[in-house]
Amino acid sequence: MKPWITIGEAVSPDGTRLELVEHDGEYIIKADDLPLMSTRMHHSEVELARVVCNKLKPGARVMIGGLGLGYTLRSALDLLPKDGKVVQVELVPEVIEWNKGPLGPFANHPLNDKRTELVQNDVSKVIRGARNEYDSIILDVDNGPSALVDERNAWLYTDYGLQAIRGALKNGGRVAIWSAGDEPRFTSRMRRNGFRSEKRQVQTHRGKGGIRHIIFIGRKT
Repeated sequence: MKPWITIGEAVSPDGTRLELVEHDGEYIIKADDLPLMSTRMHHSEVELARVVCNKLKPGARVMIGGLGLGYTLRSALDLLPKDGKVVQVELVPEVIEWNKGPLGPFANHPLNDKRTELVQNDVSKVIRGARNEYDSIILDVDNGPSALVDERNAWLYTDYGLQAIRGALKNGGRVAIWSAGDEPRFTSRMRRNGFRSEKRQVQTHRGKGGIRHIIFIGRKT
């Protein structure tokens, strides 16, 4: 049996230990030894972009918080108009390097697309600095509203964070938030902060059965 091989390691600003491991062609990013995402199961990351990028107008601007394995960025680019732009925000430099290296082929090298603008920063700061700027905002920076990996991300899901997201969106703009599990009150919180909201269950890979994740969707009213 082939062993798991550690390809790279990193420490996030909050002290979380990140690790990129490979086994028989499959790559997994772990956080403190817990699997976060896998090249074998990434359908929910693809759907995350599709639900808010399926009807973009010419010249659209999209922000993605969290690069991960690059699948959400690739999905957004595939739906983006030719004159559009995706601002990909990633805080950890090693994650960027992994996507430029061994992870690049899995999502067909989305960082090389001329429509991708890579920003190494905290997505919360980028959101706070934007005003009526984005047609869509996509957040895959943690396990969702529970913010189990980086507690600093919890701000994004508070009233203050949702108001900042709303302020960064154009009128009618949409936000999609990936979550490992359901947060029953989160759609109500989104509505309280000026969004028409809904949630969808999505599978981690195509086909029936398997693990399901949640995508929270909001449209700026």
